Amino acid sequence: MVEVFDLNIRHLYAAVVVVRLRSIGRAAEAIHLTQPALTHAVGKLEKQLNHKIFERLSNGVVPTPEGRMFLDHVEDGVTRLGGAAQILRQTSRLKALVAPERQFTTIQLRAFLAVLRTGGYTAAARELGLSQPSIYRAVRELQNFLGIPLFAPVGPVLRASEAVQKFATSVRLALADIQSGLDELSAIHEPGTGRVSIGSLPLARSALLPDLLSRFSAAFPFVRISVVEGQYAELVAALREGAIDAMFGALRADFDLPDLKQRVLFEDPLFVVGRRAHPALKGPHNAGALVRYPWIVPMRAAPARGIWERFFDNDGSALPARMIECASVLLARGLMLEGEWLGMMSRHQFKLEEAHGLLTRIGPPVPGSARPIGMTMRRGWRPTMVQAAFLAMTLEREDVRSSGGDKRLF
Repeated sequence: MVEVFDLNIRHLYAAVVVVRLRSIGRAAEAIHLTQPALTHAVGKLEKQLNHKIFERLSNGVVPTPEGRMFLDHVEDGVTRLGGAAQILRQTSRLKALVAPERQFTTIQLRAFLAVLRTGGYTAAARELGLSQPSIYRAVRELQNFLGIPLFAPVGPVLRASEAVQKFATSVRLALADIQSGLDELSAIHEPGTGRVSIGSLPLARSALLPDLLSRFSAAFPFVRISVVEGQYAELVAALREGAIDAMFGALRADFDLPDLKQRVLFEDPLFVVGRRAHPALKGPHNAGALVRYPWIVPMRAAPARGIWERFFDNDGSALPARMIECASVLLARGLMLEGEWLGMMSRHQFKLEEAHGLLTRIGPPVPGSARPIGMTMRRGWRPTMVQAAFLAMTLEREDVRSSGGDKRLF
């Protein structure tokens, strides 16, 4: 199977220009190649892909249907590479480059990302299985082309500036765009195949994803599915660089990320939860009565932490004296089963324990605790057919349909 680093970035750029101009001759003139050289580059790309991506007509050149799918993703990627180069130069007040998209090489990008990841040329060479001089040379070529120092020694390791790290994020996302085009072609060879990578916040692991992944895997048994668990900031970073396709979990009310968008799927209230036969079941269920028990509370950055604090503040109560901050639902459930610990959970998070008589709700839903649960995606993202099918399946949940929400995803 062809992977993105197997491809020649310059050949990809040339193919995109052919699409734009609908002519081998005009494209060759635009990128300063001879027509035979461009024809050879396109033919080599088609042979490598094992797909005919262009059809030669009497009035010009047009992409084949599979070529269109592939090249739409490729154009997203090479355009992003060019834009990233220009933005990086702007940070140093350098003038814009002419068509930087056609200057990148695969080895330059691969070496640059490896050095950034490992902190040195030797470690990068070892990771990639290449010689240290070849890694150094590729990074220097990229640096000279961009006109920006990419790394500086900090002690024994090489570090990149914030601007260069943002450039690297765009590079990774551009490569993910191109890989999506390759995935589209692979799905033509092997229908029903492809890849989906999602990020999961804690609530999604119990409230949404088990049912969704089970149904999707039944419908697409040969699709490779990967689920990345993490905290919000980690998953946002992975989403921005294309390491995951979408992030699922509780949405943020203070969301202010212009390159991303949120999609509400349903709302989910929280309950005070404790073990079966917890003494709190007998008394009043307000904050003043529950403050004397030990609590397991969300981490400070989590939206549920604010709900928990307002529960006591609105009742005029101080916060409980005994508490454990915990991001693990498994640990929280374990503590509740062992003593008088209380916590706030969605009904999905303790459904099995409640069904088996181990944990129970203490009182009605916490007032004002209904949180929007949904997914976060990149703006302008072009999903593959398989990824689009996965996203569409998320809207087939009964609680999503009944909400009457807008079903447009993109």
